[in-house]
Amino acid sequence: MEFGSIKIKKEGDNMEYSDTITHKRGLFERLMSRSGVSGVVAANQMIAVWGTQGGVGASSLTAILAKLLHQWGFTVLVIEATPTGGSFLRLFAKKPVSEGLDTISRSYERLNTELESIRVNIIKGLSVLPKSGAPHNSQWIWQKEEVHEILRIAKKMASFVLVDTGHLSNDALARGALAEADHIVSVFRSTTIGLDSATRFYEHCKYANLNDKLVWVANQVHHTKNASLLGAIIGQKAEYSIPWNKGMENIDQGSAVPRNILIVAEKLLHNLISAPSSRIF
Repeated sequence: MEFGSIKIKKEGDNMEYSDTITHKRGLFERLMSRSGVSGVVAANQMIAVWGTQGGVGASSLTAILAKLLHQWGFTVLVIEATPTGGSFLRLFAKKPVSEGLDTISRSYERLNTELESIRVNIIKGLSVLPKSGAPHNSQWIWQKEEVHEILRIAKKMASFVLVDTGHLSNDALARGALAEADHIVSVFRSTTIGLDSATRFYEHCKYANLNDKLVWVANQVHHTKNASLLGAIIGQKAEYSIPWNKGMENIDQGSAVPRNILIVAEKLLHNLISAPSSRIF
């Protein structure tokens, strides 16, 4: 039996179970050869990217991680949860939109349909649930149940959900993403003020029992020894350090990501999506 160009085996057709496993293993191996990830991958993950201050590069890193996952063959959905958002689409060379997460009615009966209506497809397999652009300013307080439902629906839309949470913890959508995420990538600068902000965020996560999810990324680093200072303060090592590169300033204008930054992002992703034996792709 054929459906379009896809052949479908009917019950009774001579196809062994082992053949099915072989075909699926072949698909998995092709995906892994594309990404360079060895072992098993945990799909259906949510990764929240938090900036300990404004302007530390959390949104840019979110876009880089999303593009990498898509290039590796996974479907990706990005949620622009930062309260000061509206411009995330520029990182994909698209203009802000007039309808977004801050303009939907939040009706449970229509939520699934409304999320689909504001979903912006960047390319097949990579999409964004954005906030509306600057001309529109719709504000409200998200309810915990609404946030949970949005995130639940989002997880069904793609293999990986990345959330640009921003740096303000007074928004329920950002807080909900931090609570439900599998990993929290915390981006900070290794300046004195940056270390203060990172320490405060660590204490917030510790109080909320989220500190085990934390992965620290020092961005715009001039001297690698500065990035190690955080470990001495909070006892958690910043394993990833993105060197300062003038090219980062132009990413939001469509410029290519410098190779030395991509290397760090690839290493980070490899470690995030590699699954323990109990979680399989």
